[in-house]
Amino acid sequence: MTRSFLAAALVAAAVLAGCSGADDAPAAAPATSSPAPPSETPSTTPSAAGDVYLALGDSLAAGYQPGGAELRDSAYPALAAARIGRDGDDLAVENLACSGESTTSFLEGGLCDYDDGSQMEQAEALLAERAGEVALVSIDIGGNDLRRCVGRELTVDASCVEDGLGTVRENLPTILSRLRAAAGPDVPVLVLGYYNPWLAASYLGEGQAELDAASDAYSALDTAITRAAKGAGAQSVPLTAAFKLDDDSPTTFGGREVPTNVAQVCTLTYICTAFDIHLTDEGAAVVARVLADAADKAGV
Repeated sequence: MTRSFLAAALVAAAVLAGCSGADDAPAAAPATSSPAPPSETPSTTPSAAGDVYLALGDSLAAGYQPGGAELRDSAYPALAAARIGRDGDDLAVENLACSGESTTSFLEGGLCDYDDGSQMEQAEALLAERAGEVALVSIDIGGNDLRRCVGRELTVDASCVEDGLGTVRENLPTILSRLRAAAGPDVPVLVLGYYNPWLAASYLGEGQAELDAASDAYSALDTAITRAAKGAGAQSVPLTAAFKLDDDSPTTFGGREVPTNVAQVCTLTYICTAFDIHLTDEGAAVVARVLADAADKAGV
C-alpha cells in the first residue's frame, strides 16, 4: 500500500471520526472538518420502568456507524444494560451521548440540542429528577479534543496534541466531579478509556514516526482519563486488556500473520475495512462486556 493511499485512507477515517466525535477514539480529523448532526436526537425523556442507566459521551456511546447512522439500540450502553439486567429485566437506558462531543462542548453545549443547554447540564437535571432511581452512570469523552491535531498529510501537530491534552486535563475533572456530586455517593460513575486504532495503521508500514506520535497521544489521553476518574471518585474502565492492546504475539487475520493487537483492532473496529475508527458490532459487544463486568464489581 502506498504512503499516499494510506494517508488518504487514514484522513478519511479521521474525517469520519471528527464528524462523529471520534469516539472519539484518540484519532483526529483535520481542523477543517465539522461534526455532523446526530441522526437521532439524544434521549432526554426519563424511562418509566425499572432502574435507570445514564449513558453519556460521544459517538462511541451514540453507536455511530460508517456512513453517519447512529444505532443506539445496538451501541455498547444498550448491550451493557442487557448484560447487567435486574431480575431478568434490562436497565432502562437514558443515552444522552452526542456524536462529535468534546470535553468543552460537553460542558458548554452547542453541538447537540438539550433542553437544559449542554450534555453536562442535561445529565445533572436527569440525575436530580430521578434521584434514587439511577443505578449507573457511564461516560466516554476526550477523544475529540485531539481530533484537529492530525493533518491531511498524516502529520501530527505535537503542540496541538499537548493543547488538546491540556484541555482534557482541565475539563474532565470538572465533568466527573459534577457527575459524582449529582449522582450521589452510592451511584457508580464508570469512565471508559479508549482503544488505539493506529495500531492497525502502523502495521501497514507507512508513516511510522507520525503514527507513533498518534499512539503516544492516545496513551497520554488514557492516562489523563484514569487520573481524572481517580481524582473525582469515579472508576476508570480501561479497554487495554479487552482489546489486547499490549499483545504483539503473532496470529492470523485476513489470511496474513499479524500481531494479535492489530488483529483485535481490525476485528473490533472498522479501521481495516472502512477506514473508520468506530466500533463494529463485535467491538460494541466487547465494550459492553467490559462495562457490565465493571458495573457488577461496583455492585450494580
